[in-house]
Amino acid sequence: MKKFRVHHILCTVLYRGEGYSGTFCVNMTQKVRELKADPEEPLMLVTDPDMICARCPNRTPDDTCVDDKNHVKSKDLELLELFGLKENQLYSYRELLQCAEKKLDKENFLKSCGRCRWYQQGLCSYEEWLENARKILNFLKRSFQNIDHNVSPAELYALV
Repeated sequence: MKKFRVHHILCTVLYRGEGYSGTFCVNMTQKVRELKADPEEPLMLVTDPDMICARCPNRTPDDTCVDDKNHVKSKDLELLELFGLKENQLYSYRELLQCAEKKLDKENFLKSCGRCRWYQQGLCSYEEWLENARKILNFLKRSFQNIDHNVSPAELYALV
């Protein structure tokens, strides 16, 4: 079962191929492609390191983040509450995006992402997140309405 960290609901929608290190980027790119290629696959929602964190150079041996007293877990717990989701429950990527798209507003995006280095470098915004999430969800809706239409992972990944 793939583990999926709560705040990665935001990161995967905004990911552009940049990251902490080359190894991290290779892993993140692969995981984002997998999520978009199979948005119905069950994911276990967690507030601890997941499949994306596996190659993060900021991950410590005790599964915390090297910077700022494990603020990432706090971020996950806040988003878990905001979205009304349960830790260690199974959700599809589509379900997680739908939930976030309905409940996330700019204030909570800034609260969650405002201290993130990627936000501070201007690589993401609430408006961009919302636009990309809606593009992905609309594409998935159209794809599932037309069962005869085979969507390749490359087509879905190219959305964002």
